[in-house]
This record gives sequence, C-alpha cells and structure tokens, in this order.
Amino acid sequence: MPETLTVPRDIVQRLRARLPAVTREHLFDCYAISETTWTKLRDGKPIKRSTLDRILQRYERLLSLAA
Repeated sequence: MPETLTVPRDIVQRLRARLPAVTREHLFDCYAISETTWTKLRDGKPIKRSTLDRILQRYERLLSLAA
C-alpha cells in the first residue's frame, strides 16, 4: 500500500493561491491532479506521498515562472 499523508492547511492555501480558478482544467494544468485529489487536499484527507511530491514540484515551477 502506498504511503499517504495529510497536507497541512497552510500548504493547501498556498497551492490554492496559485490557481486561477478551482476548475478541472486549472487543477490539471497547474498541478496535474484531479478534482477528487483537490477535494482530499482541501478537506484534510490523506493523499499519496508521490502525488504530493508531484504537486510540490509543479508548484515550485509555477513560482519560478512567476519570478
């Protein structure tokens, strides 16, 4: 079974701040995640560590593009 973890609320808020809108298209374009994964993040439910690693890599890329 894959390792899962709960993402702290402040990280979820930072991820949300980089989304133009919480839509299926923007979630996939920005973080390559589904609405289901976003709902888990938002609601404080565990997600796979590999999924979080991918989200954070894409988040860092968005930050570097904005700089």
